[in-house]
Amino acid sequence: MVSLRLSGVELRVLKALRRAGSEVTASQLATEEDVDRSALMSALERLASKGLVKLERVEDELLELTPEGLSYAERGLPERRLYEAVTAGPATPAELGARLGLDGWALSIALGWARRKGWVKVEGGLVKALRAPELDEDEAALRRLAEHGPTLASSLGVSRECVRRLKERTLISSKPLVEVKVKLTDKGLALTEIPEAPVEVGALTPELLRTEAWASVKFKPYDVSAEPPPVYPGRKHPYLEFLEEVRRVLVAMGFEEAEGPFVETEFWNFDVLFQAQDHPAREIHDSFRVKRPSRGWVEDPELEERVKRTHEDGWVTGSTGWRYRWDPEVARRLVLRTQTTAVSMRYLATHKSPPVRMFCLSKVFRPDVLDAKHSMEFMQLEGIYGDHGVSLRHLLGIIEELASALGLGEVKFKPGYFPFTEPSVEGFIKHPKLGWVEFVGAGMFRPEVLKPLGVEFPVAAWGIGIERLAMIALGIDDIRELHSRRLDWLRSRPVYLGGWS
Repeated sequence: MVSLRLSGVELRVLKALRRAGSEVTASQLATEEDVDRSALMSALERLASKGLVKLERVEDELLELTPEGLSYAERGLPERRLYEAVTAGPATPAELGARLGLDGWALSIALGWARRKGWVKVEGGLVKALRAPELDEDEAALRRLAEHGPTLASSLGVSRECVRRLKERTLISSKPLVEVKVKLTDKGLALTEIPEAPVEVGALTPELLRTEAWASVKFKPYDVSAEPPPVYPGRKHPYLEFLEEVRRVLVAMGFEEAEGPFVETEFWNFDVLFQAQDHPAREIHDSFRVKRPSRGWVEDPELEERVKRTHEDGWVTGSTGWRYRWDPEVARRLVLRTQTTAVSMRYLATHKSPPVRMFCLSKVFRPDVLDAKHSMEFMQLEGIYGDHGVSLRHLLGIIEELASALGLGEVKFKPGYFPFTEPSVEGFIKHPKLGWVEFVGAGMFRPEVLKPLGVEFPVAAWGIGIERLAMIALGIDDIRELHSRRLDWLRSRPVYLGGWS
């Protein structure tokens, strides 16, 4: 027994295990003894090879609340809020939606889970309360995660079915972990009782060199299989890497990048696009109005007159227009731009000779409710391609080529409608979890758009919700993760080496 040589870390670990008196984890040892995990794991492997400890590797997962899960932990699960609303008396689903402020989709989720859990029933078109526990397992799990932060699934105190259910609802995220359980053997326990246990030297120090003690000490062998410490070098955010790749692909396809103001007049944001002044998108709930100053100006009075005539009677476009009196004061109202198509209009107004290839990858703003698929501020990829002979077929080819270059798979199209393009299409791409999602609206600009600008050649245009493409490229299903500051998530993302898959 005395012939066994131990390093300082090994001896500390044995004594810590003896004090613990039972099985502990490597993480607990590293924290309690303030030992670097890499050095600890190396010591444990050596102790195990000497028969002084037993190691058991156990697979676990680290659970953490998503933003949606944190919101539910604070406000309550939707099925709980629905149940509490029904306890006051039966109500129709529409009445419950109005009472709780839930739209049709959110209401269907709340009602579905409340029924699945047996808290309510639907009879004669009315939702009636049954009986619900004071706190069910899902609520208990969310509450504990909110109180204690990231927690191992094995110590959360809920069933695997509960964890699976919360992950399916995207209320928690998980990170697989392998924990090591350590137990002292009888042989190791006996060795801790010998105070003179010889100690190996783990590093050559200046003191050993100065005193020449290095010649008489025993150096512990270097273990090349020991777990190395993780290294986290600086890097760009994965979403920014993706946006740079999109820019690189479009420039390689011959497009020029342009930019425009975030605060825009309705003239450039709507009117030039032949969008009627009474169109619902102009209402305050579909665009952010600027309060002070509330109005801007139109730089080109002649262009303003041509747009006015186009709206009122079609001017020389072959259209009958919208048949109303166009109001210049409405056109001068300031909004946060709702679409980067305003940049395309400004670009075409100063680039009237073909060919024209332009894109804008920038922010737009629309009143919305923040959830897994929507945001009030998001990036849009706008592009135009104009030249004699350009058709819808060219446009579809550009979109497919862009998706292919980004490794995003098959694109499907269906006919669509937009006030400023005809013909128009909507494009869909497949997300591995969300299925087919719409990501682009595209079409050929109408004469009512081009002629007032003085453009005499066909122009194809598209607007892409670039964040939905990024979700597919980065393999995420919550748009909020594109702006995540969670270091564990950022560190887990693969480094971009060219090409997305």
